[in-house]
Amino acid sequence: MNRIIIFSLMLFSAAVSAQILYKYPKDQDFYEGGREAFFKDLQQITVNNNYKPCDKQEALAMRFVVYPDNTVKYVADEDTKAVENNKCLKDKVLNAISQTKKWKSAEVDGKKVPAMFFASFSDDLLFNKPTERSDFTLPVYMYKDKESDIMKFRDNFIKCFDNSYRSDNNYSFTIYFDVNTHGEATFFHIDNISNLDKFNEMVIKCASNTKKSYIKEFL
Repeated sequence: MNRIIIFSLMLFSAAVSAQILYKYPKDQDFYEGGREAFFKDLQQITVNNNYKPCDKQEALAMRFVVYPDNTVKYVADEDTKAVENNKCLKDKVLNAISQTKKWKSAEVDGKKVPAMFFASFSDDLLFNKPTERSDFTLPVYMYKDKESDIMKFRDNFIKCFDNSYRSDNNYSFTIYFDVNTHGEATFFHIDNISNLDKFNEMVIKCASNTKKSYIKEFL
């Protein structure tokens, strides 16, 4: 059985909360020593606590918020199917993260602010084993009931996109979103978000599922 993983797709250049950064500012780490040190500590905690592998292969993408006091909290996943399918791994990761102490809050203009970070977890990662890409179920883009790929998604996005909303030709943005186990595009975030609400709504609409184009449901 393939592992099910929910992941963010970065496509081109809605904040979750005005008080919480969607991601850490450039060149800032959420953990002392960076992501590599974070996973290394999780692997040591796995050994120290004698964690056991889950009965089935599991993988899960999870978000956390690091606050100015360096405390960390899990952001509940609305994709209940993914959480149910990977409950063993989720519980293990949360237990391990509760034992970590090297969190670093984000800073903006010299002031500490809460910010999110995102990571994908699996037993292979916790037990420091190599992971094969073939272990994961990847999304398939459907257009007019035919299987396609991310390039077709981009083509459809461009056709939907209306440049008349802005007169600034130098404006660029990046849109992020999740694909859940139902194949739905969710949790949208636009980097360098426009001050035009209609423009932002149009961008999200162009990235969303439609009757003719959608991400195939995960199995």
